[in-house]
Amino acid sequence: MRPEKFDALIIGAGFAGAATAFHLSEIYQGSILIIEREEVPGVHASGRNASLVLQSVADPAIRAAVAASAREYAKLRSELGFRQTGSLLLGTPGRLEGLREIDLVESRLREADAVRPRVPLLAGHVFEAALETPGDGVIDIWALLQHYLAGARRRGATVRLSCKVQGISGKHPFRVETSRGPLEATYLINAAGAWAGQVAAMAGATRQPLTSWKRHLLALKGLDAVDPDWPFVWNLEPEFYFRPDSQGLLFSVCDEEEDSSLEPVVSAGISERAAELVWKELPAMRSAAERDVWSCFRTKSPDSRFVIGWDPGCERFFWVAGLGGHGVGSSWEVGRIAASLFCNGDAEQRELFSPKRYIPG
Repeated sequence: MRPEKFDALIIGAGFAGAATAFHLSEIYQGSILIIEREEVPGVHASGRNASLVLQSVADPAIRAAVAASAREYAKLRSELGFRQTGSLLLGTPGRLEGLREIDLVESRLREADAVRPRVPLLAGHVFEAALETPGDGVIDIWALLQHYLAGARRRGATVRLSCKVQGISGKHPFRVETSRGPLEATYLINAAGAWAGQVAAMAGATRQPLTSWKRHLLALKGLDAVDPDWPFVWNLEPEFYFRPDSQGLLFSVCDEEEDSSLEPVVSAGISERAAELVWKELPAMRSAAERDVWSCFRTKSPDSRFVIGWDPGCERFFWVAGLGGHGVGSSWEVGRIAASLFCNGDAEQRELFSPKRYIPG
């Protein structure tokens, strides 16, 4: 069978691939195909998270990416279902102050007693201070993902679902065997999330030290008067977060379990671990009952920064990977950076997220 030919082939239609296609289709004149192994885009990490836009994160490069994305989401808040309910990060004043970047993100340090009334479920929880960030919030992840894919389609890109990569050979061009027939591409863009390492190995690209960590989310019920307009709460020590959900709360103990199976099964003991933490830290939530629980994978590099740029050893192979749980919040800027690097080679961004940083020497 003769392969279909495209200039740029993006593997993965989650946030990394979809946002890259959205921005690349604005500035790139060649043909673009996005392929996705699943029947629906974003069913793994992109669609199984808590939908949080959290700007005050520790790494300044990621903080800038989320802040830039949040500004764009706010412009499209109705279309994207972006509700800027704000956030409360709980911890010590010193640690919270280290997360602030007042020229970039509007936030203020508050005393514990000043913020407890905003979220009554914090009654009885012991913490020193809170960093309040009004511009944070919750976004409709499906609306955001479809915005990216629809925009790319309008500008001529093709999206193909249920199209699993089975093998990659050649370099100029790449020949990609898929479950829906062979493809030929001048450039490969690896946005395969937890499967990015497998794609790179097929293509003979440089091995990046990416690790997939399983994390769980629990949907809780049985709590009275949960207000959907509460800010989401993220406690730094011990680490956990929760936010209002349509039927109660979404809650996570921020667990990280290395798992190479990439099967989103629920690990034994996670419900007990969450119940123990709630009983100890959040007495106002002791009446909660578990309604559902699920897991997803967060793929990280050793320094937890994104991997975006040209592969150092495989010509015409481009990385957009290792978003490490920041895919929802940062995807707009991730896609913009990726498209800029792909077409123009922006020097500053090239160094921040370079795939070359793990090559010895």
